[in-house]
Amino acid sequence: MNKFSKVSSYVLIAMLLLGVFFVAAPKVKAATAVMSLVNPVDGTSNFFFTNTQKSVGDTFDINITITDVEELSGWQAGITWDPTLLDFFAFKLPADNVFAYDSPIPASSVSSGLFVGGANLGADATHNFTGSGRLGVLTLKIIQGVGILPPTSVACPLGFEGIGSDTFLLSGLAGITFTVVGGAFQYYWVQPPLVPKLYMVPALIKPAKVGDVFAVNIYTDNVYSGWEITAFQYSIMWNTTLLAPAAPYFADGTFLETFQYAPSGVIYAEDLNVHIRVPPLNPIAPDYNYSIVGELLLPDFAPPYNGTYHAPFPSTSAPGLLGTFYFTCLLDTISPAIITTNIDFIAEDVLVLNHYNTNLGFTTLTGAVVQMPQKVLGLSIDLYTQYPYPFGGQGGNMTSDSFGPQNLVQLFALVTYNEYPVQQKLVGYQIYHVATADGTIYDFAREGTTDANGIAEVDFRLPWPCADPVGQIFGWWYVNATVEVAQQTVVDNLRFWVWWPVQVVSVEPKFTSINQTKYAQQEGSMSFEMVYLTYSMQSQTALLTGTVYDELGFFVGSAYTSVSISDPAANYPADLMPGNPTPATFIWDFSIPLTTNAVVGKGKVFGDAFTNWPWYGGVPYCPEVTNTQDFYITKP
Repeated sequence: MNKFSKVSSYVLIAMLLLGVFFVAAPKVKAATAVMSLVNPVDGTSNFFFTNTQKSVGDTFDINITITDVEELSGWQAGITWDPTLLDFFAFKLPADNVFAYDSPIPASSVSSGLFVGGANLGADATHNFTGSGRLGVLTLKIIQGVGILPPTSVACPLGFEGIGSDTFLLSGLAGITFTVVGGAFQYYWVQPPLVPKLYMVPALIKPAKVGDVFAVNIYTDNVYSGWEITAFQYSIMWNTTLLAPAAPYFADGTFLETFQYAPSGVIYAEDLNVHIRVPPLNPIAPDYNYSIVGELLLPDFAPPYNGTYHAPFPSTSAPGLLGTFYFTCLLDTISPAIITTNIDFIAEDVLVLNHYNTNLGFTTLTGAVVQMPQKVLGLSIDLYTQYPYPFGGQGGNMTSDSFGPQNLVQLFALVTYNEYPVQQKLVGYQIYHVATADGTIYDFAREGTTDANGIAEVDFRLPWPCADPVGQIFGWWYVNATVEVAQQTVVDNLRFWVWWPVQVVSVEPKFTSINQTKYAQQEGSMSFEMVYLTYSMQSQTALLTGTVYDELGFFVGSAYTSVSISDPAANYPADLMPGNPTPATFIWDFSIPLTTNAVVGKGKVFGDAFTNWPWYGGVPYCPEVTNTQDFYITKP
């Protein structure tokens, strides 16, 4: 290990002391002092990190402490580590360093990377330090990564070099005898708990008529950065007598793009609507075709990486869209006959690869079911909302996608006879809701007239009472529509869920305390976890923000992120069966640096979700939340 001269390093500290102390005959102090390397997070001498906690390029802090010292005026530490694993990043005297107790007497520090030190610049020995405290904070940077292939773990001791020469304590110019306690660094790869799964959304597809084009989305989940995944391959097959690919056949996903190092950093390879499978691939049924897609995340070619992969690797705290296929429905039936067909994955074609070209496999592959449209002979009515198929509740006795507070609800009723529109017919609507707060009933009726296309429309805006609007309005709303033609009456039913389009459920600190310092470079950041959800089957774009105040209400810092979320599995109870829907829930982990002006005491964090920044006209999605778990800005 390269290092500076022991003599020159000793002189570096001594020179700080010569001008400020009148030194009598040197003497050695009693051997009671202990110099240690301490982890500021847990108080141990262990600095152990996993790949889920730290990445290459991340830093960590080491407290250099002293206990039971007498009349300390200067110190130096020659600290050793493995330079292939770690590199020097910074050294600071913290606000509570041992020479800061007698303000405004200053202290001075020196650093040459491997050698760090400090000295009391007080006018005389009365400002020397006796007791226990923190000498300085050394920050090291991780430069050697770990992964699924060796090295899966790296480690080295963190020690003191040259006790009495490189590492010493001074009282004036007299040495103080002492012992040392070094530390240990370990960085290791942790195998993720699950391998990815692939599935199709929606799981049940009901085209309205022959010729309708519908989309099948391919999603992945259970993707952990520790797998270091860089490529997906998947194929789907379908019955050609019932379905046909529709232009544009396939659209790129959005998942891998989040992790690309530069624009166009994801390559898609596609072979669409084919039948022949070259051995050793297994053949498929004669009346089936398939499409296969490969997606590759390119390495980072920018210096200094020059064609390598590095963190962050693809991961999902929410479902990730790999791509979208488009199909046309070719067949219908006459009610009540039902014909269904499956769109399935071909398991032998599915690959999940990391950048070592290792196939990780998958947990599950879940396809989709397509129900052929049904011709309804005679009189028919279909009630639905303004959302496009399949989100508007098109079809008999269906559920529409959710609505937010005070949204405009547009209700459409398509009236046909032998599938031909019936014009100028009066359609009756009844809208019904029972408040969860106190059982108040909202029950009212409207009517509309069918137009040339056989569609009648009525609109209403969800009410928003002055008292407890959430308890009064949130929950299920039910609608039925009726029409009579030639003394024959038909009915269709619909329901929709009312909730915040995006809701921040909670925001809580990950740690109950963080040390304050007077230096801009901190030992760490305040870390938080925000839980948020949506009931929407359609994508919602939200700006999430976290803001921290200190005990006196001063602004400390903030963080934000933009997300696009939905409930792609459409977790609503089937048809109109009772029961509340299950939302799609997500987690945002964020950190906010602790600023030097924050006062010591209890902190507060606020979580919000907006449609956009307010200065761009964005508005809140939901009420603001704050922490229920206390956290404190503390003295070091």
